[in-house]
Amino acid sequence: MLERLEEEKNDFSEQVDKTAVKINEKADHLKQMIDDHREKLINELSSMKGERMKEIENLREEIERHLVSMENYKKHVDELREKGTACDIARAASGLHDKANELLTADVNRRTLADLGHSHVTFTSSHSVASDVISSFGQLRLNAIKKGELLSNCFTHSFRIHMISV
Repeated sequence: MLERLEEEKNDFSEQVDKTAVKINEKADHLKQMIDDHREKLINELSSMKGERMKEIENLREEIERHLVSMENYKKHVDELREKGTACDIARAASGLHDKANELLTADVNRRTLADLGHSHVTFTSSHSVASDVISSFGQLRLNAIKKGELLSNCFTHSFRIHMISV
């Protein structure tokens, strides 16, 4: 009798150990899937950031080049007004007028921050994951047979994860 009790104890202990290994393997697998997906999302986010920053930087550089051109034009006009003779000014007038029109109608004046648009990055987490954890991860059940009768669901434990949305 003690021998059968010891055998039941050892058998049950072995089942618990094997079940613990299965639980840990499943948890490790799910964690790896989550880590892989997180890495994919972070890479996509980094790519989005790189593209957007490049667009912003290109527009900034274009505006800066245009501003330098306008400053150079202003310096040239001021220098001509200060040092040039009436004849010099008359000869340069047509060219200066054309350059002023060119600077005022340059494509950069049409491209504005409004054309660039405003970006807003969001992350929407899946709320179904929290509710599907039991079916994804599994349940633990202990069935006991006492006096020849199966006592199902004697102990049922579900693993639940509570997620807090920020």
